[in-house]
Amino acid sequence: MDQFVHSVTLEKRLCNGCTNCIKRCPTQAIRVREGKAVIEAERCIDCGECIRLCPHRAKRAVSDPLALLGHFEYRVAIVPPSLYVQYNHQKNQDMVLDALCRAGFDDVFEEAEASELISDATSRIMATGGAARPVISSACPAVTRLIRVRFPELIDHMLPLVPPMELAARMAKKKAAEKTGLPEEKIGCIAIVPCPAKVTMRRAPVGSSRSALDGAVSVTEIYPRLLALLDGSRTPPHRATAGAAGLAWASSGGEALGLSGVEN
Repeated sequence: MDQFVHSVTLEKRLCNGCTNCIKRCPTQAIRVREGKAVIEAERCIDCGECIRLCPHRAKRAVSDPLALLGHFEYRVAIVPPSLYVQYNHQKNQDMVLDALCRAGFDDVFEEAEASELISDATSRIMATGGAARPVISSACPAVTRLIRVRFPELIDHMLPLVPPMELAARMAKKKAAEKTGLPEEKIGCIAIVPCPAKVTMRRAPVGSSRSALDGAVSVTEIYPRLLALLDGSRTPPHRATAGAAGLAWASSGGEALGLSGVEN
């Protein structure tokens, strides 16, 4: 098996060997040796369950997401639908998108727009019998890695589609190049991600040699910065393009609901 790139790392100085992380690891990738947890790289899928359960996890300082893209002339934020629900008092997508632009991005692109296309492609594949049943979505990189590590016999059941985040970056670069006249290599796309598996996907995409994404920043890091910029007294410019079907991917069962008339 190829060596995986990982975004989940262990700080041994903080570990007291409590075994909380072991209890929920879906691939049994964690062991305790000499009183400290050890992650077996070939088993880890970067799902982040160990981070969520660890009582001694390190606190990270809020970073500047634009510092990741300093050498690009035009910088686009790839916005997941899960970002909107972090601000449950804000029902207007445009307010969150406007805050991102006020934070320094030149433009924004909604991942939900790409999700709608993935839903349409999935419907067509399933309707024509183009995937073995049961069909497994390729949208979640943690699931993709889980199948590769523990259930390789299910690989043929995976949809032959890139995840919405990757498709969104490709679409965003093409759109920005048409808008600005810049070559795509001068356009930087940074994904706002809810989990470490998506950071790993950006660095080492499964099935591709290189991702269209140029950086990734966690929702946790960007949340306080945007919160300070949300202003209910402003009338933000209209930037939202995604519909309800794409936004529904942020909710439980939302991806399945987007399959138009297909029997799962």
